[in-house]
Amino acid sequence: MISTPIQVRFADCDMAGHIHNGAYLHYFETGRIMFFVNELGKNWDWRKQGLIIKKNTLVYHRPGHLEDQISITVGCCHIGNKSFTLTYKVNDAQNNLICEGESVVVCMDYSIGKTIEIPLNIKTVLEKHPSDPVEA
Repeated sequence: MISTPIQVRFADCDMAGHIHNGAYLHYFETGRIMFFVNELGKNWDWRKQGLIIKKNTLVYHRPGHLEDQISITVGCCHIGNKSFTLTYKVNDAQNNLICEGESVVVCMDYSIGKTIEIPLNIKTVLEKHPSDPVEA
């Protein structure tokens, strides 16, 4: 699993002072992009080996706050032919679980507008970072 620090922005918080539920999808996206950029490099051809989200699932465990120092950890719990499932854990600096979730991700060649089988380089990365599925 790969961990990325996340900066909580004022705009991420609601009137109660908690991180708004919608902000976690942005955190998942940041973690997902850093996961692949760290493993595949900045020159990865996103048009030929692109990703599209089919489904997101989130489970909230406790409120996060503006002053929290948080990080997101990303791993993979399922690999299919054209899709895979990433898992996310958002923790604070004391390693308390704030939110976790999953994304079903489909591989896509945007240059031809079609789904594709998981490219070998992506499959290799996913196999290096196994995780358990999220329990609802």
